[in-house]
This record gives sequence, C-alpha cells and structure tokens, in this order.
Amino acid sequence: MSQDVDSSALRQLLNAQREDSAIALLIHRRRNLEEAKRLEEVLAQLEELTADAAIARKKSDEITRRQTRLEGEMEIGDAKIEREEQRLFSGGVSNPKELGALQAEVEMLKRRRATLEDDLLEVMVQRDQANATLEALETEGAQTSMWAEELNVTVSSLTDEIDRELSRHQTSRTEHASVIPQPLLELYETLREAKGGVGAAELERDTCSGCHTKLPAREVERLRAEGSLQRCDNCRRILVVT
Repeated sequence: MSQDVDSSALRQLLNAQREDSAIALLIHRRRNLEEAKRLEEVLAQLEELTADAAIARKKSDEITRRQTRLEGEMEIGDAKIEREEQRLFSGGVSNPKELGALQAEVEMLKRRRATLEDDLLEVMVQRDQANATLEALETEGAQTSMWAEELNVTVSSLTDEIDRELSRHQTSRTEHASVIPQPLLELYETLREAKGGVGAAELERDTCSGCHTKLPAREVERLRAEGSLQRCDNCRRILVVT
C-alpha cells in the first residue's frame, strides 16, 4: 500500500517520531527517578521517627512530672518528720500515750519516706532511659531530615535538567509536526497511540525499525522504487523508505 506523500514530509515525520520517543523516555525517566523513590522512603522514615519521638517526648514529660510530684511529697514528708521529731525530743510531750502515738507517727512517716525514695530512684532510672531513647530518636531524625534535604536538592536538580531537555524536544517536535500534512499527522498519532508510542518506522537496509521484521530483498526493491507513503505489512506502522 502506498500513497503520494512528499518525501520531505516523511523525513519530518521520522524526526517527529524521534522527538516523541525521546520525550517518552524523558517522561519515563522523570517518573522513575531512583533518587525520587529513595526520597519517598526517607520521608516516610522521617515521618515515623517524628511520630516515635513525639511518643517518647510525651513519655519523658510524664516521667518528669512523676519525679517532680515524688520530690514534692518527699519534701513535705521531710518537713513533717522534722517537725514531729522536734516535738518528740523537745520534752514538751510527757503523756506516755501521746508520746507513743507521736513515735508511731514518726516511724510511719519515715517508712512512707523510704517508699517514696525507692519510687523516686525507680522513676529517675526510667527518666534516664526515656531521655536516652528520645535523644537517640531526635538525633536519628535530624540526620534523616538532612538526608531528605540533600535528596530533595538532588531530585530537584535532576527534574529541572529533565524538564529542560523535555522543553527542547517538545519545541523541536512542534517544529517538525508543523510541516507535516494533517492527514498524515493524524494517521501517525493514531498509530503511535496503538503501537506503544511508535507510529512511524524507518526501513533500515532491509528491516523495519518498528517491529524489526526483515523484509525480502524483492520487497525492499519495490518499496524503494515506489517511495512515498508505505505501511509495514507486519506491524502496520508507517514505513519511511529513505
């Protein structure tokens, strides 16, 4: 099958196809940057670290409040012990029953203080552990944040470079397409959509560059003799014979 189409239009069609192929590759590359995928992973890791650090910070704050409360209770208890011991040893209390009750009160306060002291020591250990966990998470979070910033700069640089290349190829493609007859351009676009992005192929010696089918020598001679618009019998792409 052949149609009369100016050879220069066919050459421009091949040029447009080359630009379309380059554009498709650049778009694929932009969508599949390894650095961008890594950035997504690092940002997800950073989000997780931030959440873990928030939980650890809340736990540390709760432990600090418990420590403050225990220290306050011990301070009040110490003051009460001191006050009751002064009464006990001042000689102001002579009634044996009252004196015994006072001694029992002091002993009870001291037992309570010992319990508070044990609780405080346990809380201080918990506080140190919680603070160590929080510090580790914050350190890792800061490092991960820096890594994310570096990756973001890299991704931005790569995408900017790709966008510049895309713009150049798109401009060139528009220039080539502008001199292609509309019916031929519409056929090409239809085929390109149906054939995986390749609507026009060049006959390279005896092979269709679109489907890589090798043509018989007599068929190649016929195509070269006829020129004009041809279609590959195998893949049905526009076959440009130069």
